[in-house]
Amino acid sequence: NNIINKAYDGYIGPDDDGEWEVFATAGAAATVVWGFVPNTHVAIAVEVTYGAVFGGTKHASDGSFSIKDGFELVGGVAGGIIGAWVMTRDPFWMMSGALAGIISCASGLDIYYPALAFVIAFAAGILLKPAASVLERMGIDDAVGAVTVHGTIGIFGMLMLGVFASGYPSGLGEGVATVSFMGQLVGSVVFIAIGLITGFVASLILKMVGMLRVPEAAEIAGLDTVKVPAQAYPEGIPASAPASQ
Repeated sequence: NNIINKAYDGYIGPDDDGEWEVFATAGAAATVVWGFVPNTHVAIAVEVTYGAVFGGTKHASDGSFSIKDGFELVGGVAGGIIGAWVMTRDPFWMMSGALAGIISCASGLDIYYPALAFVIAFAAGILLKPAASVLERMGIDDAVGAVTVHGTIGIFGMLMLGVFASGYPSGLGEGVATVSFMGQLVGSVVFIAIGLITGFVASLILKMVGMLRVPEAAEIAGLDTVKVPAQAYPEGIPASAPASQ
């Protein structure tokens, strides 16, 4: 826990084998999302008319929809990185900002105009570090910012859809419900309740059987060293020094 949380101090120390793993993991996750998110929309794009917020009504085809999603994803990544940079000047939060940017605009990729996706993602990057600080002050151990990125920013993205896409149909077909801020808010509360209740019960059961936390010695040594007893660097290649030096 203490070793992992060194990432929050501005860098992961050069003596830690996982020095750059956080950046590699963030990049890999962004690549997965880059491939996953467009497919969720392209599958329904053929012969579908969609409204683009701030962009008028257009006719979608496989190609045009893929290009539109691509620009929105670029805007999401860029907006999140830039927003996090403005707020923190910290590479860790900038890489987390890339994911936060994508997540913040993912719920509206089928209707957002690319510039709007950038603005929403930029706001998400700004909110990222302060939201994580609130969790830390509450005593919640969110070592890599996963709750903040996927939880807090995910809820933020859902609410932004209620603001910018209010009145748009929530699905395909006749008579479907339309998007509204109140509907997004209620949905967010329901998701939070489901996650907290089931997570609390599962954690309580694990705590009762002594499986909730790893031993203190494993926390001090670092979970990477304990679970994966391998070096992150080939023999003879030293870890790089902190950027501050």
